[in-house]
Amino acid sequence: MKKKALIFYITENSGHFHAATAIANALNSFDKNIEPILVNAFNYTNPFLGNILTRVYLAVIKKKPEIWSNLYDNPEVFEKTRKARMLINKFNMPKIKRLIEKHSPNIIYCTQAFPCGMIAEYKKKYQKDIPLVAVLTDHAPHSYWIFDEVTEYIVPSKKTAASLEQKGVSPEKIKVYGIPISPTFNKTLDKEKILKDYNLSKEHPIILLMGGSHGLGSIEKTVETFIANKEKIYQLLVVTGINKKLYARLLKIAKGNRNIRIFGYINKIEELMEIADIIITKSGGITTSEALAKKLPIIIMDPIPGQERLNAEYLKEEGAAIEVSDSNELYKIIEELFASRAKLENMKNNAARLGMPESALKIAEHFTAGV
Repeated sequence: MKKKALIFYITENSGHFHAATAIANALNSFDKNIEPILVNAFNYTNPFLGNILTRVYLAVIKKKPEIWSNLYDNPEVFEKTRKARMLINKFNMPKIKRLIEKHSPNIIYCTQAFPCGMIAEYKKKYQKDIPLVAVLTDHAPHSYWIFDEVTEYIVPSKKTAASLEQKGVSPEKIKVYGIPISPTFNKTLDKEKILKDYNLSKEHPIILLMGGSHGLGSIEKTVETFIANKEKIYQLLVVTGINKKLYARLLKIAKGNRNIRIFGYINKIEELMEIADIIITKSGGITTSEALAKKLPIIIMDPIPGQERLNAEYLKEEGAAIEVSDSNELYKIIEELFASRAKLENMKNNAARLGMPESALKIAEHFTAGV
């Protein structure tokens, strides 16, 4: 009989979803006798809740990011919402109970705190011995992750582990395996072939520009800055994710410019990271972990307050990233880095030191060894 692993996330195409998928793929590749089952936790609550929360979150971080900054891991907000969270978990419990009884999983992973809270409540009421593993996808853990019912925490770094311990989590429960990313990032790809496939030159620097799956941040302004500065040749690869409107605008803006390539949502981001000399991005946990796995120096723009701000601080402290305030400063920094490559090489070495390309495989190996 196959062992089963339920892997909870929220929101399709989010970082939590990609982390969950990475765990599922790693379990599949590690042992064919394991059946990973991906579960969108929003499907087991009010059908409108997930859509509403996602829309509100995106609206806030785009238009009023200071609101999210004030809400994120705010102790007062945490206490004031305690009863509401308990009511939501109580409302969701019958569906969660039926799901778990249907599959009888050997283990449950949660890549986001909301389902972790639901499963913790389920354990408290019905099945205390089922292993619950919280998989953190950012470097600074918030209070909504903390439950006595969590069996283990998989965390990105020693700094994350120390923060969890400060919040009262036993160090015996914590494993520093990194943020789970696709096992494809653990492979060295044929750079020459990729350059040829994308019709790119190895004679000029390649810069990868991203804004997460939603294409957030100053991507359009950055592209315009590169177009306006024609003194040096940089090959700019722009990924807009699922942001179709941004994709369409950029196609018009960059029309006829052979040094700028516009991509929408792509499944082979590891190929672009393999050939890039540097990445410009927000500081989301998944994207930056993928970049570190590819030993890619990071320039951070427009980090979301809260989790991404704290990720940015960690990456800067470790020397793998530089943060810039706008596209003009960005362009100056890029010129400096490519004019004197010593700092760029140092950032690359620090990225290599921090990178954990085998993170998902470590999680799979740990499961087969028994939690």
